[in-house]
Amino acid sequence: MKNILIKINYDGTNFHGFQLQPNERTVEGELNLGIEKTVKHPVKIFYAGRTDRGVHAEGQYANFYSDTTIDIGNLPKVLNFNLPEDVSVVDAKYVPDAFHARFDAKLKKYRYVVHRSRYRHALLRNRAYEYPYDVDPDRMREALASLIGEHDFNSFMGRGAIVKDSIRSIERIDVIEDGDFLYFDFVAKSFLKNMIRIVTGTVLEIGRGQREIEYMKEALEKKSRKAAGPTAPACGLYLLDVKY
Repeated sequence: MKNILIKINYDGTNFHGFQLQPNERTVEGELNLGIEKTVKHPVKIFYAGRTDRGVHAEGQYANFYSDTTIDIGNLPKVLNFNLPEDVSVVDAKYVPDAFHARFDAKLKKYRYVVHRSRYRHALLRNRAYEYPYDVDPDRMREALASLIGEHDFNSFMGRGAIVKDSIRSIERIDVIEDGDFLYFDFVAKSFLKNMIRIVTGTVLEIGRGQREIEYMKEALEKKSRKAAGPTAPACGLYLLDVKY
């Protein structure tokens, strides 16, 4: 059997997250059904990372083993025929037998999208965080700088997370202004449950002037979820890409 890597995007609105869960609609569940219907045999998929309920993806990746005779160039088209409209496969290629979509990932890039407008936008429903407040991007950049590098991010970890430890290393966080939109781009090898959403919720309060710039660093050092700010909604978060 050949090892096949696929690139996936999906609208997470109507999914109970990516990972397979009993009696819940998940992206992994739909992928399993669609792939098995396409290749005509059972498969096990290995994915780059889990996304929570309501989180979207532009560049999620998964690999699986198959002896299908479908041409690799046509495979995405055939797979999409067997997938629901809110999940798409946009690329497929052969990779070495030992390749694993999760363990071989070097970096993951997420984007949190904030729409800064006095009025909500109907076409952005479930696609961005509607935030009708003035914020200072420079204040936020200064606050976020304290998170770069390796730290214990326990203060920014969602409740109920099951992890070996809460040590993570952030390569970069960019704050990008684009008209009414504000993008927070996060790059790291891995993230904790709700980590990006909690950081975003916290830094937006700093941007509004509700918190001092030092609040981010102080929250990090306290290593307690109660020390950080609110969790931003899932609808604004996107898994943009994974680097191998």
